[in-house]
Amino acid sequence: MLYPSTLFKRKEKIITFGNYMFLFGVFLLPSALPVSGLLFLICIFISYFKNQNISLKDKSNYPLFLSIGLIFFSCLNITLISKSELLSSYSTNLIWFNLFNWIPMFFLYWGLQCYLINSSQRLLFTKYLVAGTFPVILSFIFQKYFNWYGPYETFYGLIVWFQKPIYNPGGGIGGLFSNPNYAGMWLAVTFPFSLFLLKQTKNHLNTKLILLLFCIAITLMAYFTQSRNAFLGILIALISLFGFRKFFYFLLITLSTFLLSYLSLLLTNSQFKLNNFFEIDLVEKFFNINYLSAPRIEIWKSALLRISERPLFGWGPSTFSYLHFEKNNSSLISENVVEAYHSHNMIIELGHNFGVPLSIVLVSSISFLIYKAWKNIFINFKQNDVNLLDKAWLSASLIVIFSHLSDVTYYDGKISILISILFAGLKCIINEKENKVESNLTNK
Repeated sequence: MLYPSTLFKRKEKIITFGNYMFLFGVFLLPSALPVSGLLFLICIFISYFKNQNISLKDKSNYPLFLSIGLIFFSCLNITLISKSELLSSYSTNLIWFNLFNWIPMFFLYWGLQCYLINSSQRLLFTKYLVAGTFPVILSFIFQKYFNWYGPYETFYGLIVWFQKPIYNPGGGIGGLFSNPNYAGMWLAVTFPFSLFLLKQTKNHLNTKLILLLFCIAITLMAYFTQSRNAFLGILIALISLFGFRKFFYFLLITLSTFLLSYLSLLLTNSQFKLNNFFEIDLVEKFFNINYLSAPRIEIWKSALLRISERPLFGWGPSTFSYLHFEKNNSSLISENVVEAYHSHNMIIELGHNFGVPLSIVLVSSISFLIYKAWKNIFINFKQNDVNLLDKAWLSASLIVIFSHLSDVTYYDGKISILISILFAGLKCIINEKENKVESNLTNK
């Protein structure tokens, strides 16, 4: 017979094991997704064994329950109830298979909160996330400067480092990621956590130097991805963690350094041009855009046209590219159909896949989560009480939100799992702050 104390000790050992699985999963997430996914699966089972993570008492979960119901009903509707002739030759199995892009993320959000409850746990996550990003930086360096091109595969193709060749001089690099935009997203989200660790490290000069070089490397490699969202993410992180004044000084020093370097090269070589110095004309990408005929506008038109045809429950996941390429014969869309595999906007993507009601419910829930986190981090506490790690966490979440207004990097498994962890952490920050407020009121 096992006594309660023995059961408690066993349960604590299991939870500790789950924490290790979670942290190792975070470390391996960018470089070995299948192994990381297996570790997350283990720690999720342990999390649900520990306690009831999906609380019916928490009203913030109700919209998520509704969202899961709408997602399932949308798939039932398009495959069984109200089939469309436009999808007559499209495999409905793909629609159901692509639910794996969506439903597991809800359970990750609930299950992983167990490992992010307090600041100490979130600090450990931050350290393992930054450490796990070192292989990403190395893959960029190997691709950019040593021409190590892949793909490199192991475990029978389960783990792949893409390392795609750079076919044109100004092409963006993606390192081990399959796409430069995915790589840029990972670097941008990791950046505020790297800055936090840099600011937190005071007495260890060697560690501070390594973290400083790491932050510089993230900024440089994000630039080399040629991703506008990555560049904007870096700016969001700098402004949110340092404030506008310090950011202005940082920008002034950086621009002065670039200018002096450029002038020195120009004096020694009269044929040297600015494009040779920067290699990638990212500024031109920002400003030389015809917003009325930009590719993303054409893509959004295509998606909005399909949403207008099935606004309530959508067309099902994975169907956008098929409808956009094969069945796009509307006069509202340009004859030269822009290549696209998703709608490049998460709000539109949700509306296209599952209907406008689902898009409204889920976007509203995430917006409310962000608002409550911001309120609890900044408003309910004095400036001196603001936890820098909480600011970094909110900054990373904002980078996710803003980037998904013009791209959907969510479909990369590494990114979607990271997003689930970020939102789970935000929920834990809210709970921790609100409990602290209630405790202070009770003590008074």
